[in-house]
Amino acid sequence: MKITKRVQLAAIAISASLFAGAALANPPKPNVFDGGNLWYITYYNDPTTNHQQWATQGICFLPYAQVGTSIQGVWYSTTFPDWNGRYYQEGDEVKMTGDYAKDVGHDHMTLLHTTYDVGGQVPAMAFKDWTEWREDSRFGRIIGWGNAKLQRAGKCAYPRDWIASSDLTAKDQYYMELETDQLSKSLAPRLTANGEIATYPGQNDLESVETYLKRSNNLLTK
Repeated sequence: MKITKRVQLAAIAISASLFAGAALANPPKPNVFDGGNLWYITYYNDPTTNHQQWATQGICFLPYAQVGTSIQGVWYSTTFPDWNGRYYQEGDEVKMTGDYAKDVGHDHMTLLHTTYDVGGQVPAMAFKDWTEWREDSRFGRIIGWGNAKLQRAGKCAYPRDWIASSDLTAKDQYYMELETDQLSKSLAPRLTANGEIATYPGQNDLESVETYLKRSNNLLTK
């Protein structure tokens, strides 16, 4: 009986090892990094009857680590200062968390791929939810319950060299995340159409992304 149990345990261990190896060889496709890590995310105010369109922001996903059947990494915004966080993708589902306003403001997004890159003509897109809130020492103050659209727009200017996730060491990842955090904090404020400083990423009536990039001399998008 003891031998049988040992054989069973050995078989389970070998199967788990083979499964892990297979998973590591096959990251989810499509994903938010391979094929272009620059995306635009648009917020639609869910409680309004017509789901009114509010902000569009640039999002850059950094190279990922593969963990089991998922990929995991960090992201930053190219159009809103000090807005960054972490992402997780398994299959077609992408989850994102983020902080802004010195980490008092928070975001969570869940997005599902519904449109895939087609011959360079139709960019990948994902849709679902974007929730934004601030801490207030009690239950948290909800800024918005929103729908969201995520659409691939190309490749980010940073990291400067297109690094494949498989080539990234833990040391590379650490310094890349450190530099990204510093660059993110150095971005110029995003303005509203009236010239006021925007206070949260999903805010309504912002200047266009194109206007912001021209005005801000943005180093993260060149």
